Amino acid sequence: MLRLLAPIVLAAVWTASNTASLTAQSTRAERDSIRDDRNFSFYDRGPYRPQVPRPEVTLGYPIGEWNTQFHMQEKVLLSIAAAATDRVKVEEIGTTSEKRTMRLYIVSSPENITRLDAIRADLDRLADPRGAAKSELDAIAARTPAVVWINESVHGDESPGFETAMQTLYHLAASEDPTTVAALRNVIVVLNPSTNPDGHERFAVWYNSVGVQSPDPRSLEKSQPWSISGRFNHYRFDMNRDVMTSTQREVRVLVAAMLRWHPMVAIDQHGQVQTYFFPPTAWPMNPSLVGTSFQKWMEIYGRANAASFDSRGWMYYARDSFDLYGPFYWDSWPSLTGAIGMTYETDGGGHRGILIRRDDGTLLSFRDGIAKHYVTAITTILATAERSAERVRDYVAFRQDAIDAGRTGAFRRVVIVPGTDPARAAELVATLLRSGIEVQRTSAAFTSSRAHAYADDAVATRRFDTGAYIIDLAQPHGRLAKTLLEPVPALDSAFARAQTDKFRRNQQRGANVDREGYEFYDVSAWSLPVAFGTETYWTEDATPVNASALTLPASGAIVAGELLPVPISGGVVGNARAQSAYVFSPERSGATRLAYHLLTEGYRVAVGVEPVEAGGRALPRGSYVVRVARNDSTLHRRIDVLARESGVDVFAVNSAFTETAQFGIGSGAVADLQEPKVALVGGDGISQTSYGSIWWTLETRYGVRFTPISVSALGGDVSRFNVIIVPSGSLSALGKAGADALRGWVRSGGTLITMGGATAWAADADVNLTSARMYRPDSTAKKPASDAPKSDAPKSDAPKSDAPKSAAPGDTLFAVTSPSASPDAVASLPGSHFDVVLDRTHWLTYGYTKPRMTVLFEGSRVLQLSKEGTNVAVFPSEGKLLRAGFSFPDNTERLLRNAALVVEEPVGSGHVVLFNNEPMFRAWWRALDKLVMNAIVLGPGM
Repeated sequence: MLRLLAPIVLAAVWTASNTASLTAQSTRAERDSIRDDRNFSFYDRGPYRPQVPRPEVTLGYPIGEWNTQFHMQEKVLLSIAAAATDRVKVEEIGTTSEKRTMRLYIVSSPENITRLDAIRADLDRLADPRGAAKSELDAIAARTPAVVWINESVHGDESPGFETAMQTLYHLAASEDPTTVAALRNVIVVLNPSTNPDGHERFAVWYNSVGVQSPDPRSLEKSQPWSISGRFNHYRFDMNRDVMTSTQREVRVLVAAMLRWHPMVAIDQHGQVQTYFFPPTAWPMNPSLVGTSFQKWMEIYGRANAASFDSRGWMYYARDSFDLYGPFYWDSWPSLTGAIGMTYETDGGGHRGILIRRDDGTLLSFRDGIAKHYVTAITTILATAERSAERVRDYVAFRQDAIDAGRTGAFRRVVIVPGTDPARAAELVATLLRSGIEVQRTSAAFTSSRAHAYADDAVATRRFDTGAYIIDLAQPHGRLAKTLLEPVPALDSAFARAQTDKFRRNQQRGANVDREGYEFYDVSAWSLPVAFGTETYWTEDATPVNASALTLPASGAIVAGELLPVPISGGVVGNARAQSAYVFSPERSGATRLAYHLLTEGYRVAVGVEPVEAGGRALPRGSYVVRVARNDSTLHRRIDVLARESGVDVFAVNSAFTETAQFGIGSGAVADLQEPKVALVGGDGISQTSYGSIWWTLETRYGVRFTPISVSALGGDVSRFNVIIVPSGSLSALGKAGADALRGWVRSGGTLITMGGATAWAADADVNLTSARMYRPDSTAKKPASDAPKSDAPKSDAPKSDAPKSAAPGDTLFAVTSPSASPDAVASLPGSHFDVVLDRTHWLTYGYTKPRMTVLFEGSRVLQLSKEGTNVAVFPSEGKLLRAGFSFPDNTERLLRNAALVVEEPVGSGHVVLFNNEPMFRAWWRALDKLVMNAIVLGPGM
């Protein structure tokens, strides 16, 4: 295989024509001419093939002067591809939520393009090396180009990447530069020109309509309205945090394409930072990557990019604050499959505008941000091409090592039990299959000698029945599977110790002194079985079982908005026709969905507030009763159809008589429900992602129709609604009069559901929507009890790392503590897993069968117990509390104990339901769905 020049030499050769521009000028330059891109050209690597049109020819303006809209980018890219079919192949992969076509542009040398199908077959074999001899793998690796994947602008208002795609494709398709031509023989470039077309389009159209290229940071063009927020996709998801669960259609098609192309390098081009960022990353690193060749390659690419930037005098930084810990990003997820995933963050452009003035007076331009992304994209391609054979071999070794680790490690198999909610278990399996993780379904019972329960950490011999799902870690995606499934991710001990030292110093600082910031970039725990609330075990053995591999069909039955790999029972059991009533229990997540749709279609539905007997069947509290005599004849057909769509078994009952039970379906213990008429609050002050996760979940998974309203609307006439949901955010703009009006609406029978920051607002004494209050250390400080349990923090078993070591504890504390210091202030958590205890007598918990469950909690808001309502979910006062993730010693657990997570408080004829977290967090967290849906469906009738 052809070897190219070393990356540093390549960078020097590539930039030789620009060296003279860096010499001192004989006269002082005008102030506004001092721009990083002032001497940069996108066309200094020619000659170029004349038949391939330059982007500006098609656009009618140079790149960087305007925010290009999607249809124009599409026109540019397709015209380049059409003029260079020998180098470029276009692959249409799907559409966005707003129906824009997503395409990949596959670029390589003509000889590689002609044998692309054969290369794809070779890539498939290398990606799954099981059963292949070393000689076979070596032979395939020797003839296989390394695959470089480039993602652009997952955050739509980080727009330089969107523009960079056009220049990158042009260069690769048109340049006759010998270095570029040689590189294309050794690599296949998969260019994704827009990861978030919908968000970018909102941003681009808005910016172009108001932008005047003012460099003033206060200019209108640098302040997007709430309804624009181009960072997010249609459903206001941050798609750089959705890769692990792939809830969004754009993410799903891109993950599927990655699984087809098996990238060995994956770069994700972002913005906007003060100066350009490229890896190596900061600590912590995901433990599944520590000790692999990943760190070696980050250094290789980092030094190659540094050489390219140094030759131009461009500033940049590495490490610093961007880590590679969580598995939900477009750099970490592909890294766990064997690629070298890297985030590149540019400075100019995007939401900072076409021009912005730095503090030192120099101008930073949109074109500058594009130029830097272009340079790192080309540099990464050239650096990969120069060491293509080595990169391919290391990719194969990573996947072989994953298989071997799955066979020998303690964590060998995960078993998911369908349990009482088989659709939810199947949703988790579908999520894993979308990530390329192998899942099997057992056709016979089997036993594990050491099965660890996720629910309570109990270790025992356990028998698993037919139909259980198993994920064996001895598979090519074993490292990814382990990371997504293990209950407790390991955290680098040196990193954790450094955060604890900062916390201790912060505790000694005065009230008005700036605190040291903690270095967590995102949540510190994410286990999918915990988030989905499924009955799951991990085992230390992986004995052979009778099982068959599952696949996710391209199409099939949709259950509760999800395409599932297995059929889920649903409908009227036995197709029976009821004379008295139809009944169904609340354990399945589709039960409230079914009740909601029956109500909104005009059918009368009731719920058992006590356990009832129906047709000789004992039904738990919260079971639904649909009486035949109180509905029209269409009920018989319609309930069957809706139940199948919801994945719920419905039983036909022919008599209201009870044989032994105290309560039956005709009893006063069966309460009538009202049709929910739902409003969802958005707009200024409300978190985009909190709003988006609720929007997507309600619309897509539960089919709940709602009216979006603004915060200010809460102070007006909202009598047409009986349920109002307020995502996390601030409602301070509502003022006292608005809060009073909202309280009046609740008193008249409304159900108000608040989440996160909105709960803090509702609990404020001046708002007074609840008797619960947020903990304040200056007035109601909780002191640690003398018999308080020791920390439940999991011990880190992370491999030894090269992360910077913190100083000894004696060197990290101040000589004195400030008199205004508050050791009882709650330190802000990055997002960890904690247990809560449920009040299972309350109507909000209908369908929950276990007394405890695990939740995600982040931030520093601690909700004290309600005095006048029901504390539905409470952090336990004793026993296990922390399940996974980081917590601050003698702070987090001490202050959370006996605090409330969920409160329901009657206000007049209505209810206030408060969640002191985001129960539908990023649509990952599904274990709390039933609490939210119970509030929506049951609240108006209770």
